[in-house]
Amino acid sequence: MCAVIVTYSNRFGLLKQVIKSCIENEISTIIVVDNNSTSESKEQLVLFEQKYSKVLQVIYLDKNFGSAGGYKIGLQRALEQKCDYIYLLDDDNKLKHNAVSKLVDEWTKLVDIDNKEEQLALLSYRSDRTIYKEAIIKNNPSYILGMKNSFLGFHILDIPFKIIKFIKKKFIKVAYRKDCGINSGKVLVAPYGGMFFHKQLIKKIGLPNELFFVYADDYEWSYRIPNIYLVLDSQIEDIDISWNLKKISSPFYTYLNNGSDFRVYYSVRNRVYFEQSIVNNRYSYSINKAVFLFFLFFYRNCSNKSRYEIFKKAVIDGLSGNLGETFDMGI
Repeated sequence: MCAVIVTYSNRFGLLKQVIKSCIENEISTIIVVDNNSTSESKEQLVLFEQKYSKVLQVIYLDKNFGSAGGYKIGLQRALEQKCDYIYLLDDDNKLKHNAVSKLVDEWTKLVDIDNKEEQLALLSYRSDRTIYKEAIIKNNPSYILGMKNSFLGFHILDIPFKIIKFIKKKFIKVAYRKDCGINSGKVLVAPYGGMFFHKQLIKKIGLPNELFFVYADDYEWSYRIPNIYLVLDSQIEDIDISWNLKKISSPFYTYLNNGSDFRVYYSVRNRVYFEQSIVNNRYSYSINKAVFLFFLFFYRNCSNKSRYEIFKKAVIDGLSGNLGETFDMGI
């Protein structure tokens, strides 16, 4: 098995934990794509590569090609290796004990999928991504993306359910069931971190689209996979917390206050562009978009007005298909 990990910035402290967890899970080949990390991080990675030279290969890039470009380069290298299976990880995805063996067990059990080398990917469970677990409990693979024809996950018909869910979580304190009696289930899309599949899948669906640069590229790429199964027993610990998973009160707060302008621009632009390929009712989608932007317009008065303008540009670029590295700011 070959693991592919993409890193950037000064994150060696996280990356080394992930690499060690891969070794503990007996992964034979580990490919790290260094997306032009800091000199400090790069120096430590060079020493680490020398120490674990039998299993570790590092590709050093002279610029940050984003997650899409980084994983594309890593996958191309993985296709050259002798291993048949590939496991994608973020540089903060620390594998828990038996994470890999649980995936292999599940792969063996799924005998009803014809030609699964070209049709199937498995996904390890990350406890901070409970929406994936909810998708399989509800037996609704597309639950991750929100209701059909939603805009950035927002749908006007979903508002009452969101309110009820918020009240239960805030006041009733309903315990989330840890043991749902389900070990695996189908999801429609997946993040790179935790995806496991056979090499033949790449030949079937192709490589990530580097024009996305960062954000939603994993959704666009994984949407091409006919079958994705989340495996709850195969677990990953996220030792860093994603910016959009930190404490939030509403999606409006997230987009206008959380993260950087860079992150918000690319996440919105790419998600909007991706949504155009899955919408089946343009009228419904347009209504949801208009309502969302209406609320966001008024919310901006007590928030970040300059961020609102960046958000609008991201939506326009997403709708017009203006992709690529178009926003000149550092991560």
